Amino acid sequence: MTDEDKSHHPRLMVLHESGGHIEGRAKFHKLLYKYRGEEDGRSSIEQIREERGPFDPGLSKAMQRYVDLGIVEVDESDEPHKIGETEKGERYMSGFERTKSRLDSKFARTKEFVADVVDKHGGRSARDIVQDEDVQEDKDNPYGKEL
Repeated sequence: MTDEDKSHHPRLMVLHESGGHIEGRAKFHKLLYKYRGEEDGRSSIEQIREERGPFDPGLSKAMQRYVDLGIVEVDESDEPHKIGETEKGERYMSGFERTKSRLDSKFARTKEFVADVVDKHGGRSARDIVQDEDVQEDKDNPYGKEL
């Protein structure tokens, strides 16, 4: 992940821009894949080919950190798992976006890309996103291959 990606927290931004809730880890992975595509190679969120298509191997570790910080909660009682911002996470992201917008000239571009991805794909299911041509092309790669 580039320094810009790290400092812009695109995983948290995708969740926040999705209204603070994403239904299912598969959908979260696919939204991050679409974000990476929108960034035209500028994002270095790693994606590898897994059984259900593109997969961000760093998402689980990042989510655990966010859960430990109390800014994200994961409801695993039903499938698909529900991933959501906590009230603390919502306050954090609100302040984060305000501050980054003032201090980092590149942040507006990242925010725009994230908003565009969520606008285009946030209302779609993971199953629907997987049918997209770009995802199908990457599914043709061998398992475990970096995309």
